[in-house]
Amino acid sequence: MKITTRIVFIIAVLFHFVYVAAQNNYPQHYFRDPLNIPIQLAANFGELRTDHFHMGLDIRTQGRENLPVFAAADGYVSRIKIEKYGYGQAIYITHPNGYTTLYAHLNSFYQQLAQYVKSKQYADKRWEQDLEIPANMFPVTKGQFIANSGNTGGSQGPHLHFEIRDTKTGNNLNPLLFGMDMPDHIAPVIYNLYWYDRRYSIYSVQPQAISIVKKGKAYSTTSSIVKVGSPDISLGLRMEDMNNASTFKFGVYHAALYVDDVLQFEFRLNNFSYDSSRYVNASMDYTRWVKNKQGIQYLSLLPGNLLNIFTSLKTDGKIVLSDGTIHAIKIIVSDENENTSTVNFQMQYIAALQKNYSIPSNTVVCDVHEPNNIKTANASIHFSANAFYDALPIIVSETNAETSKQVSPTIHISDYTIPVHDDYNVMIRATTLNESLKEKVVMQLKSGNSSIVKKGLWQGDWMMSSFDELGDASLLIDTTAPVIIPVGWKNGSNFSNQKTMVIKCTDDLGTVASFTALLDGNWLMFAKKSDNFIYTFDEHCSAGNHRLVITATDVAGNGVTQSYTFTK
Repeated sequence: MKITTRIVFIIAVLFHFVYVAAQNNYPQHYFRDPLNIPIQLAANFGELRTDHFHMGLDIRTQGRENLPVFAAADGYVSRIKIEKYGYGQAIYITHPNGYTTLYAHLNSFYQQLAQYVKSKQYADKRWEQDLEIPANMFPVTKGQFIANSGNTGGSQGPHLHFEIRDTKTGNNLNPLLFGMDMPDHIAPVIYNLYWYDRRYSIYSVQPQAISIVKKGKAYSTTSSIVKVGSPDISLGLRMEDMNNASTFKFGVYHAALYVDDVLQFEFRLNNFSYDSSRYVNASMDYTRWVKNKQGIQYLSLLPGNLLNIFTSLKTDGKIVLSDGTIHAIKIIVSDENENTSTVNFQMQYIAALQKNYSIPSNTVVCDVHEPNNIKTANASIHFSANAFYDALPIIVSETNAETSKQVSPTIHISDYTIPVHDDYNVMIRATTLNESLKEKVVMQLKSGNSSIVKKGLWQGDWMMSSFDELGDASLLIDTTAPVIIPVGWKNGSNFSNQKTMVIKCTDDLGTVASFTALLDGNWLMFAKKSDNFIYTFDEHCSAGNHRLVITATDVAGNGVTQSYTFTK
C-alpha cells in the first residue's frame, strides 16, 4: 500500500470512529431494564423482517406470560394502543428528557389505567383502540409497575417488545445505544458474500456467490483475486450478529464498504421512522427473502431507496471495474459495542466472463421515480412514482377464469417476489357478472402463499382496489357467510369455574370484517387473537343465566348470527 493511500485510509477510519461517537450521544443508563430479569434478546433493533426493520428490542420473558413490566424512567402514559395484530396491547410513556418508550404485546395494564381504557372501549363499543392520553393523567415513576407481559397482537411467543423513540420526530432509536446492561463481546458472523451485475436492474439478475473463509477474526475470499464478468457490480452480505447473553441471532448494526481504501457505502441502523421502515425491501435481496428467508443485505443504494440510514456519499456503492485492473475491496461490519468483523479481497473485471441478459418481448419496463401505467384488455394498473426501488421489467398478462365464482379473467401482475413500496391501483373488468350479485363481488390478490380480499369501488363494469404486493388478481362472487364456532364449550354450558370464553370465527376467503357480541342485549367486549375472539369474565357478566348473541360479517357483507345460552 502506498504511503499516500495509507494516510487516506487512516483518515477514513478516524472519521468512522468520530462518526460513531457522534451518533452515540444518547443518555447512558437513563432508562432501566423494563423487566426485573437479566436482559436476553429474541430480536434486536434493525433486524430484517417482512416489509419492515424490527423497530425495537424483543426481550425474552423466560417462555412465560404475565411477568411484571416496569416504567423505564419517570414520565407519564401518553398513548394506549390495542389491536388484533401488530403490538397487541401497548403502552407509550413520554419522558421529560425528550424520549418516549413503548412496551408491547402486553396481557394487561396496571389497575387504574386498565379501568380507564376499559371505560373507553365500552363507551365506543370497540375493543381496538388508539388513545391519546392527556399529559400527566397517569404519571409514572422509574421502576413503577405498569403492565403484565404477554403474547398479544402479532407476537409468535411470550416476550416484551420495547422501543425508545425521539418524542419530537417520532423516529425510533436503537435502545442498545442507551447503555442497556447486556454483555456483548462477539463480533457479527458473515455467512456468504455475493456480487450482482449492475448493468441491469437488480430484479433482472441472480446473486453470484463468492466463496469466503474465516481466518482468525477476519474473512477473506478463497480465490486471491475474485474475477467477475461485469464492469459494474454491487455486493451483498448474508450476516448476523450475536451476543453473550443469548443463543439467538440478530441483525447487524453497521456495515461499510471500501474500494481501494475509499469509502463507497455505509449504513448504520440507529435512527429512522416506522413510515420509512418499509425501505427494508430495498435494502436486501427481497426475492431471496420471500423465497427462503435468507437475508442478503445490499452494500449499495438502489435508486428508489430513500431510507436515511446511509452515510452521505457521492457514490451509491456500485463498484466500477471497467478499467480491468485489480481493485482492493474491504468490508467492515460491526455491532453497537464496536465488535468488528472484516472481509478483505481483490476483484477484477474479465471481459471474457461477461454474460448478457435479455428481456421478453412482452415486457414493460417501469422506471424509478416515474408513475407507470399498464393496460390489458380487462385490466388497468397504475403504479405511483414511489412504487419501485429499481427499474423493473414487468409482465402483466391475463388467463381465463378458473372457478365458477370468478367473474373476471385472472390478471397476472408480474412476480410476487418483487417488492412494491406503496399501494398501487388495480382496475379489473367483470366479464360474466349477473347484475343482481354485483354487491357481492370482491377483488382477491393471491401473492405467494397469502391471499388478500378487498371490497373495491365500482366504475361501471370495472372494480377498482389497491394492493402493496404483486401477484394474481381477480374478481370473485362471495355469497358465503362466516362460520362461528364455540371453542371448548357448547350451547347451554356452565362457566362457573371458567375465566374466559373463546369463540372462533372464520371466513372462506379471508379474515372476518366485523364481530359483535351482545350479552342480554348489551355490548360485550371480546379481545381478538388470530381467528379467536376471547372474553374474560368480569363485572359485565353477573352470576346466573345469560343469552349471548354473536354476529359476524365478511368483506362482501355476508353476515351470520348465532344465539347461545350459558350459566355463570
